Amino acid sequence: SRSFGPRPEQIAWRFPGAGDVCQRTGKFGAVMRHGPFEPDAAAWWTPQSFGLALGVALLSTACWGSWSNTAKAAGDRVNFAHYYTDFCLGTVLTAVLFLLGPGGTAVGGADVDTARIGFAVAAGSVFGVANLLLTTGIALVGLSIAFPLCIGTGLVLGTVLTYLVDQRGHPELIFPGVFVALLGILSNARAYALLHTARQAARSKAKSQDSNEDSEPELSSDTRESATCSASDTDNDKEPAEASFGMNILLCVVGGLLMGCWSPLSAKSMRGDEGLSPYFSFVFFTAASLVVGLLIISGQQCSCSVMPRVGPVTSLREYFKLPALLHLWGLLGGVIWAIGTLSNLVSGKTLSFALSYALGQTAPVVAVLWGLLWYHEFDGAPRKAVAYLVAMFFFFAVAIAMLCIGGH
Repeated sequence: SRSFGPRPEQIAWRFPGAGDVCQRTGKFGAVMRHGPFEPDAAAWWTPQSFGLALGVALLSTACWGSWSNTAKAAGDRVNFAHYYTDFCLGTVLTAVLFLLGPGGTAVGGADVDTARIGFAVAAGSVFGVANLLLTTGIALVGLSIAFPLCIGTGLVLGTVLTYLVDQRGHPELIFPGVFVALLGILSNARAYALLHTARQAARSKAKSQDSNEDSEPELSSDTRESATCSASDTDNDKEPAEASFGMNILLCVVGGLLMGCWSPLSAKSMRGDEGLSPYFSFVFFTAASLVVGLLIISGQQCSCSVMPRVGPVTSLREYFKLPALLHLWGLLGGVIWAIGTLSNLVSGKTLSFALSYALGQTAPVVAVLWGLLWYHEFDGAPRKAVAYLVAMFFFFAVAIAMLCIGGH
């Protein structure tokens, strides 16, 4: 390990006014107060009051629930591999800019241990896989199902792991809150399953009506044989479609499990007097996520994929041929997500990590609202599906409230 803290002769002193106190940043970027004439070695910005920290944490909720809209906006105009590459580049660029700005280029406190970088890299690697599963799920099954399944599962597992690492708070509220969140996840999955079944039935009915309208009074033997083959092909295609839908749901759940594992690793990189600053840790986090993402996407283009490929095969040449304006969608998504994550990290110590994490994980509600009100993903849904969706909102609201109170 190596100490990057300021030497005594390098510390800037300031003379406070009457009644003022000097402040400096300590572990986790938390503000530590000292009496008059103490040195002011503020290395990076953090919210200094509970109200401001709460507002910063809510900013992370809005960002985490909204960044995926850029993927929807890009649509078929941008290959998914191109979009995700730009997304990762956007996160790294934002992390570097914030380190140079409010991060004050600080590595950590006076006793920082640079070996903690390993935890930041591990957290970014895990997140890289999890987020790629999430973005793949959004493209395959829609915003309203991918976010609640992936992030909702991450909420459950992440809260449990957070409590095991830091056993503060009230378990009599935290664990029931986790159970209620699980009910919300199941409600959303059931709502989308009902919607999927209803749409499949509507398509089958439409095909049957079209077939009846186009049929003649008497069919030749060749026509009957062709119709029989077509019906057989339709039946044979149905089973793979159903299996594919189930696999897509599984991808979202696995992504959620991984999403719940990166947070403790990231917290470990910043924990204690030897921890990194949140800004410095986040640079290595995003860099690791970029490398993992590029490896997986490159493998998909070479038929060596570990998860389904979204969109056609592409190449680096096609990536550079993409118009600059279309590259902006992925970059913007990365910037929005990175701002949200940094907001969550810097507000965590002031609010308590459990409260900040729980507030950030209300993002599925924001994402579902986008899917319902803007993309109209549930238009024409059966009443029972809508009822389950309403139940999802209720369960998530109760769960987040319990987790916030129990973790404060």
